[in-house]
Amino acid sequence: MIYIFHFMVYCVNTCRGFFLHLMSKHSQGRTKMFEIISVVVILLLGILHYSQKSGSGRNLPGPSGVPFFGVIFQIDLNRLYIKLYEWTSSYGDIFQFSIFGKPYVSLNSADLIREVLGTEPNATITASREPSFLGEYCLENFSDVIFSPYSKEWSKRRKLVHRLLHSYGEGIQILENDVLQKLQRVKLYLAGNEGKDVDPHGVVEEFLFENLASLIAGTTDKELHLLMKEMDEVSNGVAMPVVDLIFRKFPFLMTLPFTFTKKPAYCKYMIDEIMRKVQKMSMEKEITHGMYYEMNNEEANGHQLTEKEMKCIMTNIIGAGFLTSRGTLMSLIHLLAEYPSVQSRVQNEIDDMIGQRDPHVTDRNNCPYTEAFIIEALRFIAHAPLAIPHYTLETCNIRGHTIDKGTTILTNLWTVHHSDVWGDPFTFRPERFMDDSGQLLPVTHPIRKRLLIFGYGKRSCIGEVFARNRTFLFLATLLQTCNVKKPSGQSLTALDPRNMMVGVVLQPQPYKVQFKLRK
Repeated sequence: MIYIFHFMVYCVNTCRGFFLHLMSKHSQGRTKMFEIISVVVILLLGILHYSQKSGSGRNLPGPSGVPFFGVIFQIDLNRLYIKLYEWTSSYGDIFQFSIFGKPYVSLNSADLIREVLGTEPNATITASREPSFLGEYCLENFSDVIFSPYSKEWSKRRKLVHRLLHSYGEGIQILENDVLQKLQRVKLYLAGNEGKDVDPHGVVEEFLFENLASLIAGTTDKELHLLMKEMDEVSNGVAMPVVDLIFRKFPFLMTLPFTFTKKPAYCKYMIDEIMRKVQKMSMEKEITHGMYYEMNNEEANGHQLTEKEMKCIMTNIIGAGFLTSRGTLMSLIHLLAEYPSVQSRVQNEIDDMIGQRDPHVTDRNNCPYTEAFIIEALRFIAHAPLAIPHYTLETCNIRGHTIDKGTTILTNLWTVHHSDVWGDPFTFRPERFMDDSGQLLPVTHPIRKRLLIFGYGKRSCIGEVFARNRTFLFLATLLQTCNVKKPSGQSLTALDPRNMMVGVVLQPQPYKVQFKLRK
């Protein structure tokens, strides 16, 4: 009862603070009012869920928490992956916990995740998604690929998107010239800012948005870039678990006259604006390539998508393609400056195998250390620490444990990539993926099989090949052009994945570096 008492004291203090703010600053009072509403709503949700508490994982180990609140007082929701990492050492590869009566099961090793998500019948049973406000309201009743529950319609959409992205992945020659053309603008930026202490996020974001615009619309446009950036920022705010839960249970909150409560409608509006912009560009410029054109071509695709499906799929591609790639490229630049000996080795390999000609996707096969550098960076930062949660379609059995229908399954990728099996998980060391002869370990090697950077199973990232190819082209072009140095006007704090900026996808803390052109 002491936890409930403290929680009620917090509610009273929050209300008192609100009225004081309201008397002094009206606008700040509105923000505080929404905080009160959020607290009350969360409390009501806790009571509601507690009355329907599931017995899922009842014979599993795990932290017990307190009645109806569960472990909510033991965790930071924004850094849940850190607490799961700590709990793994106590409870093992699989454990359960609850938050407001809702059951969660955490899978904490690569072997177990591969077993559950890759072996039937559990591969199908756990392949769904939890009902979400974002998917229902912003994505037209789950007309997308990422947040849609498991169904025949979802399967058709995923297969189509996989085929289209696959053609832009392993067969990236379709877009390779376009990517290289956009990298010329990166070179201009490097030349124009040589020797300056600069934050590279601006040039990285511009490069990514130009690529995403070409991918979905077949061409690029500054207005489209701004729309995508705005949509990405607001949708990530709406997608936060607690925010999503509040709006899902109490949609009437959207009628309240506060900035925060208007975000879902604004998110939906921005998605519609992107669709209208892409349609307009396609008609005016007579575009005959890009994903919108391909999805709109019934004869070529063999499956006619509705307009709302195309709109929501493009939203998925923008959301998934920007944040993950931004985190990756910003981390790579930081690591190059932090580890000059690693940078020299990657650069020497690129000089030897590519020289000064434009890099190509096929060069990846001849640059094993460069590949190891990228793979180790992805393991090290683990930028999607819990991926997107899975959801059980029916009751199943995992290693003798009964998991009820409607249980949220967390693939704990943070722990997978930072567990003790790596020996020194928080040390950046590309050599761990090289054999004694200097070649990249094959994907079948036990060490490589520990990697689940892009997820696993029916819900694995369908843009993996495209993302890897684009990252290689960016890195090769960058190191052909310049050396990445630490800034002169300030220190460069070591990149520690435990201190990265939290969110749906982790991001490095802001930093500055110098770019020195190679003679």
